[in-house]
Amino acid sequence: MKKEEPAKKRNDNPDSVLSDIVWAFNRKPYDSQIDFDREIERYQKDILKSKAYWNGDEVVINESEIEITYEAWIKDLDDLKSNEELLEDEGDVFDADNEYSGFFQVEISAKLQAANGRSFSALDIMYQMEHQLSNKELGDHIFFEGFQRAQDYNGPLPLYYMICGS
Repeated sequence: MKKEEPAKKRNDNPDSVLSDIVWAFNRKPYDSQIDFDREIERYQKDILKSKAYWNGDEVVINESEIEITYEAWIKDLDDLKSNEELLEDEGDVFDADNEYSGFFQVEISAKLQAANGRSFSALDIMYQMEHQLSNKELGDHIFFEGFQRAQDYNGPLPLYYMICGS
């Protein structure tokens, strides 16, 4: 009889969240969390092979509400969702000198609420971010590299930076 290997454990550092998974934001619409969960799990196996680890139910942020900042390219303010705001002055952002092919690079802050009202599971936060980015251009920075908690931040909600690379 083959001995089962112990279940892998995610990094417990509360300041670095999901930095051990891989994902590419590709503006693909997902009709359900179940479909999205399967897609992330498949992507982990395709990219990481035997080192793949994905447990969508695992609690990764033990807060009911957080703020996440990230960079994206937008055409105008209509590209922002109701829970988002620009972190820079609107006049500076939409200056003609900052325009590239009809897009403007911006820093966005999004307020997210945990689906269960208590904490964010890996699937919950990734699914919400997939939807946040669904109408935005990321340029060549589509590869998710994790969330990093902001240190010495005095805002009303915990603040995380979403890190994406190319």
